[in-house]
Amino acid sequence: MTIRHHPPGAVVLASSTRFHWAMVHLSKSIACIAGISLVSTSSVAAFSFAHHGKKTCKPPTMAAPSVVRRDNEADTSTGDFVDAATREMRITSPLMSILASLSSFGLVPNAANAALSANAFDSSLQTYFPGALTNSAIALRVAASLRDRGYTRTNTLFGSSLCSDEINDTAESLVGDLQNKLGVEGVFNLGGLGGLPFVGISGMGAFTSHAPVDGKIFIVFGPHVGISNDGVVGKIERVGKKSVSGSCGAGIGAYKAIIAMKDPMPTTIMDAFGIKDVQEEYIISQLSTRLDSIKGKEPDNDTITYVTNKMYDLVWEMLRSEVNAFTTKADFWGSVTEVTLLGGIVVNRGHGEGVPGGEDFYQPLMLKSLTKDGESDIYGEVFGDFPALARPYRTAKYV
Repeated sequence: MTIRHHPPGAVVLASSTRFHWAMVHLSKSIACIAGISLVSTSSVAAFSFAHHGKKTCKPPTMAAPSVVRRDNEADTSTGDFVDAATREMRITSPLMSILASLSSFGLVPNAANAALSANAFDSSLQTYFPGALTNSAIALRVAASLRDRGYTRTNTLFGSSLCSDEINDTAESLVGDLQNKLGVEGVFNLGGLGGLPFVGISGMGAFTSHAPVDGKIFIVFGPHVGISNDGVVGKIERVGKKSVSGSCGAGIGAYKAIIAMKDPMPTTIMDAFGIKDVQEEYIISQLSTRLDSIKGKEPDNDTITYVTNKMYDLVWEMLRSEVNAFTTKADFWGSVTEVTLLGGIVVNRGHGEGVPGGEDFYQPLMLKSLTKDGESDIYGEVFGDFPALARPYRTAKYV
């Protein structure tokens, strides 16, 4: 038998080579898992909606199910419906934790790095806008609930009070998805900068006068904010641009103007600015009295989230005052049977070069029904399977 003598260091070199190839195969496996995770993140939650037969939904159990169930299939052991978006997070969160740990050793390939970058978006989304769902998931849940309440293609008037930014008017936008699922022909645009219904009383009057006889009115409203692929709140990658830009520019711009302001705002906005930039200046004047707790702080994820919630207050207060101008009239309910208001915050994600893209999200904060007999909160019927949303920033007088 011939005994081979290896030169010094050869055994170490061989072990190192075997370790290298083991890591290559491991990295490929991780990249595959990351790809599956990304597909799951962008699609599973889109097909989740509340069970129609229940008036209230129970929070899904955190225990692992004994059998594999399809999206929205009942847990036979408890009778509960487990939301697909919730199940998806149980699966992807541990995977992303593993990927994050391995990335510190340089063992994660480019595909997995892309997953980690996308996870930065998800992390900020969950931290600053808890309970947010994809547009398609929101549309499925809300449209199903409205159909149960008698909303049809021919008796529904649909209005939108979202920001006029073009990223809120795409093929996958919330308004477009709701329109398709409700089957309505058109959408009355109530919103201007920041989502505030700057159409005013005249515009709201024109809108409500378009309601079908014995019809129903549905309005979706709220501000919007971007989250970049690396998790920065208030920034977003746009198609054709090489650098990130602000979202919402109106709200963030107003915040920066207030930070730089030395003298207090005049009591009458028109006295100081005229009509050249009336929408933005109105936002500045209204926000300037609501940001005391973050005065002196530079823009970051926390402050932009705070500003966005205050923008929600502005949108809701203006919209409700305009709606009240008509719903408080006795003859209004002679032609309209119900008004449903869906309020929340649109969270945009980037669609620029090198960015995974995907659906935007919506954090539902309110779902109310108004009839001649009064007002009812129907949020729990549609979103009750999610934990109660923390509302530390919002103090709108109508909430």
